[in-house]
Amino acid sequence: MTRTLHWLLLTGAVLLLSACGFHLKGVGGTSRPLPFSSVYVEEGSAQLGPILRETLSRNDKLVMLSSPKQAEAVVSVLGESQSKEVSTINSGGKVNEYLLSYSATVRTVIGGSPIEPDMQVSVRRYMNYSDSDVLGKEQEENLLWTDIRRDAAEQIARRLAYIKRPAAMGTTGPQSLKPANAQPKP
Repeated sequence: MTRTLHWLLLTGAVLLLSACGFHLKGVGGTSRPLPFSSVYVEEGSAQLGPILRETLSRNDKLVMLSSPKQAEAVVSVLGESQSKEVSTINSGGKVNEYLLSYSATVRTVIGGSPIEPDMQVSVRRYMNYSDSDVLGKEQEENLLWTDIRRDAAEQIARRLAYIKRPAAMGTTGPQSLKPANAQPKP
């Protein structure tokens, strides 16, 4: 009797999870279609660029191009910054935990029209620290930075799905990284 009850509960839980749209992180892609069908990712000197390109390339309905001229959309990583701050210390005055903070600014241009405002993405992670495991903690920190950038790229991909396509499609000429409201210098 209890075995049958356990089996029924497990089956019910699986059916409920599948019915609500549950999927593991990174599996299933974006739930909304992107407002463009081809994209060029302008990396610059940013470390986020290649990860963002990889994340967007997982979308089967999106064509990744190697030139911005043919692309319907251009996604540019304008800047990124990372910081490592002491979060907690123990009673002996030694570092117990660090806070790793990462932020990136991304501009999207669709059909020659920049989407305002630029996207700001921030990701934070805590990292426990021990003086006895310095080499291992250095490797862990590098892995955490990579994971943070992947998380930022996933956030950007999800946000791109919610961008409203500009109403007035301009000519698909050269697409500038300058802000739309930039004043020319005299």
